[in-house]
Order: sequence, then structure tokens, then C-alpha cells
Amino acid sequence: MSDGQEIAAIKSEVLRRIRPTKEDREGVLKAVELVRGRILEAARGRGIEVRVEVEGSIAKDTWISSDRDVDLFIIFPSSADRETITGVGLELAKAGAGERWKAGYAEHPYLEAEVLGCKMDIVPSGELVPGKKAMTAVDRTPLHTRYVRERLSEAGKDEVRILKQFMKGVGVYGAELKVGGFSGYLCELLIIRYSSLEETLRAAAGWRLREVIDIEGHYSQGSALDAFDSPLVVVDPVDRGRNASAAVTPRSLATFISASRHFLRRPSITYFFPPTCRIEAGGLMGMLEGRGTELIAIEIACPSLPSDVLWGEINHSLSRISGLLKEKGFRLLDASAWSDEKEKVIFLLELQEGRLPETETHVGPSAIFPDDEERFLEKHLKSPRTVAGPFISGDRWCVIRRRETTDARKVLEESLPRMKLSPDIAIEMRRGFDLFSASELIRHSQGRPEIMSEIFMFMRKRPLWL
Repeated sequence: MSDGQEIAAIKSEVLRRIRPTKEDREGVLKAVELVRGRILEAARGRGIEVRVEVEGSIAKDTWISSDRDVDLFIIFPSSADRETITGVGLELAKAGAGERWKAGYAEHPYLEAEVLGCKMDIVPSGELVPGKKAMTAVDRTPLHTRYVRERLSEAGKDEVRILKQFMKGVGVYGAELKVGGFSGYLCELLIIRYSSLEETLRAAAGWRLREVIDIEGHYSQGSALDAFDSPLVVVDPVDRGRNASAAVTPRSLATFISASRHFLRRPSITYFFPPTCRIEAGGLMGMLEGRGTELIAIEIACPSLPSDVLWGEINHSLSRISGLLKEKGFRLLDASAWSDEKEKVIFLLELQEGRLPETETHVGPSAIFPDDEERFLEKHLKSPRTVAGPFISGDRWCVIRRRETTDARKVLEESLPRMKLSPDIAIEMRRGFDLFSASELIRHSQGRPEIMSEIFMFMRKRPLWL
């Protein structure tokens, strides 16, 4: 079987698994009609005229069966002001969501709700008419829907589905901060540009950082790089001032490029559906044996925040914690974070060693700068921490001194409650946190397969598709 035939067979099997069935479509439609009816009834009660429209992948019929994610827009007339859209619109969204909802915030408020098994984002927005500037970022979403509908054939929609599943399989699907990857709309634009999964992957295999894709030719050669500062630039066809790939991180871009290259060399369905196995405590303990590193986990209660706000705080806090350990002289090999976005946040840290030598060489200023030299000597000549020196090495003053602390866990225990972390993470950290070694975390997490899987991937590090 040739590579082309093998890829065609793989795509056929992927589609069989992910294309929505009649029952899937009926389930989504039922949820949409329920919420739409509630919103319109609430609007009539207020004497307000709005439209309720489905946008996103459901409207464009590029969704896959495992993702019942519905973007439902409450569209106000073009004459409505921003206060009405964000204020009254949010009240209508609450009426549509029913009792179970969570407030989100992009450029303006929206609601996240689960209705009849569908995850819904209910978004107030304004009607965008020619010549009128969008008041919010979401106002252009109906234009995205229209653009994609006009340019994707039925076969093209299936190609989008397959590309989305490929990106899911290699871990780069989703523009949310948790992933920092490719949005559904970006997948649609790539298929519009390259026509098929294979051609998209062939193009991606040759991408470099700062690649530019400008489907409608909004910019002359090179000028898009002046307009946008991102690893990948995909000019939004309906808004030349927007980069549709702004959320894509260097890591996600590099992962997609490499996975594309490897798939084309050796096609396999595992890129779409990575192998899964039951992660047992004994297997994880075995991975620890002979590793020679120190794994530390910090567990706190999860703040009640919208997903993107939460992950913004988690990522910032992880960076601050990593910076603290490096500042104290610990060699950090890797750092990651996990959250179920409801109950727990866990920070995972792997260090070259958990304890440092008692002493360290501290390099000071050049001896040719008298003021700096004087401050350094004054500080270290009579310091009880000074073991040897000060002495000149090359042109700089140095001193061998005792470390303030040599234990990474002790550093974290003392520092975490008073660190300037992200606001809500800092509050939870002050309320209390648990520190675990890898073996302690494994024992603590038995019965929680999602955490066990995260520990496994953190320790393994090698992507499943490689």
C-alpha cells in the first residue's frame, strides 16, 4: 500500500469515528432550541428585540462528535450601545442558561453553561454592519461563520474535522490558554488555504517561525510581519487587523510542525487517537527508580474562575515558582501544571537535585569599579556566611559562602505563602498547600486517573505520537 493509499485509509477510519451522527445532531439541536426559547422569552418580557444564532463549528458543520461545544450568540441591533449588550445581554444569557452557569470574560462578559450534555458559551454581541467598527472582538464571529460557509465544500468540512482530530491527538488543538494551540477557526482557514489534511501537513512540515499565511492578500510581501508579532501569522480574512493564530505558542507551533513531518514519513492512526492505557501506581513507581532527580508537587484548592483567567493565573504563578527555585540555585529540569478547573491545582517540578551543597561561589563586581567593590567587600568581609574570601577571579570579586538554605522543599514551604503569585492563586496558597514528593503524589492520586495520567506524561516527557 502506497503512502497516499495508507493516508486515505486512515482518514476514512478517523471520519468514521468523529463525524457527527443523526443522533448527535438532534441532541445539539434540542439543547439549542431550549436555550434559544428561554432567551427570546426573556427578551420579549423586557420589550427587547434580539436574534439568537448558533455560530462556530456547529453553524459551519465542522464539529466532531466528541465536542458538543456550542457558541450561541445573542445579537442586538446595530443601534444598541456597549452597556446594553454587556449588561442586558448578560441577563438574557442567564435566563437562557438556566440554573447552572459560570461567568466568563473575554473582551466582555459571557456565560459558560452545560445544557442537555452540550457545553455552551452564550455570548451577547452587537450586529456588525458594513462601515461600522466592531465594539467587541466577538462581533466579527458571524462574519467568520459566513466566510467559512461560503468557501468550504462538504468534502472540505470533513477535511477540517480530520485536521482537528490530528491536532487533538498531538496536543495542540484549542486556542485557550491551557493549550495555546490552534482554534477551530484556524483549522478551517488552513483547509481553505491548502484544501486537504495532506497538503496542510506538507505545508506545515516546511514552516519556520514567523510563517505568514494571508489568504485574501491583505498585505504585501513581508508587511504582515511588521503588523503582527507572533510565531505564526495567519491574517484573518474578514479583519486585516487581526492575527487568527495569535494564540499559538512557539511550543504548539513546533509540535505541529514536527508531528506533521513525522506523520508524512510514517502515517499512523495513533497521531489522531494516541494509545491509552491504565496508569498503575506500580508502573509510575518503576519510572522513578534510578531516575536520580527530585520531583516535587504543590497542591492547592482551585479558585473559582473562568478557564482562561484561571490558566493565565496558573501559568504566571508557575513561572514565578520556577524563577524562585532557579534564583536559589536549584537546577530546574521541567515544570508543568494540572487542574480539573473545579477542585485542585497541582504544580509539578522536576529538579536535578532536591538538596544543594552547603556552600556556593558568589560572583560580585569587577575590581575596576571602586564603589561596587566597596559595597561588596563591606557586605561579605564580616558576614557569618562567608567561608572563604573575598578574592579576585579574573577581574571580579568573588566569595565562597554558605547557602541560606539547601533544601528545595524548605524553600517552597517558607516562600510560597508570601510570594507575589497571581492574585487568586496567592489567596489559595496562603489558605494552605500540600507538598508531595513524586511517590507521595502517586499514592495520594490513586483513584484519580486524570492526575495519574498527568504524572505519567510529566515523567515520560516524550509525546505519545513519537
